Amino acid sequence: MPLALCLLPDWTVSSPFPPSHYVSSLEQPLRRICHSLHDIHNTTTTTTTSQLLLYLTPAAANMHIPSRATWSLVLSLISLGTVANAADSGTLEVDLLFPRNETYAPTEWIPFVFAFQNAKLAKYLAPTISYEGWNISAGANYSQGPGFSYSHNNLQWANWSSQDPYFVHHFHADLPEGIWRLDWEFWYFPCNEDWTDLTSVGDPILRNRTLHSITFTIKEGGQAVDLVAATADDKTCPKENAAAIKVTGKTRGVPPSEKMPDDTCVVVASPQPTPTPCQVKVDSVVAASMTASLRAQLCNSVNPPDDCPKDNAAQRLAVAGVACLAAAVGMFGFLA
Repeated sequence: MPLALCLLPDWTVSSPFPPSHYVSSLEQPLRRICHSLHDIHNTTTTTTTSQLLLYLTPAAANMHIPSRATWSLVLSLISLGTVANAADSGTLEVDLLFPRNETYAPTEWIPFVFAFQNAKLAKYLAPTISYEGWNISAGANYSQGPGFSYSHNNLQWANWSSQDPYFVHHFHADLPEGIWRLDWEFWYFPCNEDWTDLTSVGDPILRNRTLHSITFTIKEGGQAVDLVAATADDKTCPKENAAAIKVTGKTRGVPPSEKMPDDTCVVVASPQPTPTPCQVKVDSVVAASMTASLRAQLCNSVNPPDDCPKDNAAQRLAVAGVACLAAAVGMFGFLA
């Protein structure tokens, strides 16, 4: 377990706790802990977190540390900036699956679908996807904003191990006929390898993005919107409309203020690999699941379609009743 915390002159390059330029400001308490870590190095070459705590606890007990805050700070410094091979490695790829550079018939709802290949590698990158659509044949006025837009900005909480590829989608309604330009960007947040501890200059997290753009057409006589058929045709998945990232598997602890999953980031490497978007297919089960999620969202809305199940209406009334009751209780509590 590498540790960039203490500077002990007799540690060698082969030590599992390499020296750092960091000089502690905790003075005597941290110095004693550092000597305990030095003892660990002299007795073992492989140290787990549990073993580390067993060594540190007696040292801390003899320090007469006045508050829990000091101990918490020491533990946070131990993990902060520490590099470890604690994650999977490989190539993470993000592909725009739909729409593509094709002509589609007008439809009430059109899906915009992305896929993550090797999705588990996205866990410590806190990715986001956002896009905008412009009707360029109608003379899109950029000062008035796009015709539609959306941001998948909650992906850091996704269960990346639940499926692979991991599909991300959103539906947009009633796009008018015309030639549309879709601009999309993929943001990801890897470790800054130049940042080692709280005394380092700069941020512990890098903010990287890739930009992509395609055009598609909405026109009478175009092909029907069919995710299964669209992704079965390997000829319509250009590599230019995908992003690939080489994830090393090396992770590092970061301050909680960075709001990263488990307060952890992962290191990425250059150059970026060549993407392979044609490998992703949407089968009928996945397509049906996307349609079902749209229907569930519509049926739980304020103005649901007429063909929604009656239990949805009852559920909405129950939710509204609970909200009214909560408001009334809050009002009476305030008056009391």
